Amino acid sequence: MAEIKNMKISEKKFNSKSLFFSLILLLMLPLIFSGCAKKPKSLQKAKYILKVSAIKTKYAIINRYLKSPGNIYSLNSSVISARIMGYIVYNPLHSGELVRRGELLLKISAPAIGSKYYAAKAGYLNAKTTFKRMEKLYKENSISKQSFDNARMSYMVAKANLNEALSYLNYKNIYSPITGVITQKNVSIGNLVSPGQTLLTIQTVNSIIFKSNVNVNYYQILLKNRNVNLKINSINKKLKGKIVSIVKSANPYSHTVLVRIKILSSSSKNILPGMYGIAYFKIGQKKAMIIPASAVFRKLGISGVYIADKQGKITFQPIKKGQVYKKKYIIILNGLQPGLTVITSKINKLAVGNYVSATFKN
Repeated sequence: MAEIKNMKISEKKFNSKSLFFSLILLLMLPLIFSGCAKKPKSLQKAKYILKVSAIKTKYAIINRYLKSPGNIYSLNSSVISARIMGYIVYNPLHSGELVRRGELLLKISAPAIGSKYYAAKAGYLNAKTTFKRMEKLYKENSISKQSFDNARMSYMVAKANLNEALSYLNYKNIYSPITGVITQKNVSIGNLVSPGQTLLTIQTVNSIIFKSNVNVNYYQILLKNRNVNLKINSINKKLKGKIVSIVKSANPYSHTVLVRIKILSSSSKNILPGMYGIAYFKIGQKKAMIIPASAVFRKLGISGVYIADKQGKITFQPIKKGQVYKKKYIIILNGLQPGLTVITSKINKLAVGNYVSATFKN
């Protein structure tokens, strides 16, 4: 019994000591955890603060343009048609080839034309001989004046018939009237052609013009501002132009007027008739939100920018993009308002929740 009693006393002492140490440990836990929490916070803050460039969003006044599609046309175009009936026997050229003025383009075989020429030539030689003989006799007073006049008339008619037959004979060979490019070819060797049928179309490449049909509502504005910006899509080339004429008659179906624009660029290399392009006519000014293109990126398929608050913490702001402005800016249609801090540098190093130190640039 004494041993059991001593064991109970020892157990009570042990429990008292355990309780004492437990209380001390509980009191120290807040100090331990608070010390552990402060250290990572300071490390995290130091890790994510980056120096970046930024801008304050604001509205700007920019030029307003009217986009109008159109095409390049040649100022000098030649449509070549057949003047006689016959078969094509010589046709060495193809569409797109450059031809020089006076170069042989086609030959037409027309036996009937040749026969007509030889018959006209024989008639002319016979009429000429008769006229010379009658002229001699008339001078000798051997024939009447009426006989002489009839001989002279027959001679003149025969000469006219020969010239006509000769002109038709010349129509067998077709030469280029201008230096340019064959833009359309409608015949091949062996084809039968008839008078009036279109054979070839040739256009010059050095003398070109841009034509566009513009909404008639902008007619008065176009009269005031003649300068035009052009973009030729097929070669991705931008050009300067000037309105040279506006047709003073509107199309009653499309409600447009035809505008002719002279290309002012010194070099027209690689620009060919028929190319498609867009004309940009300045029609006034407008208020727009513009930001540097370097600030815009895509996240999960959505275009947006990083915005920093007063504490430097960044968030992702979705936007709706408009046109590119002056090559390095983008017009924002929706998503931004004046006074926001938009980050323009180190975009790839940032993430939502990071902290930044922004340096503002104009």
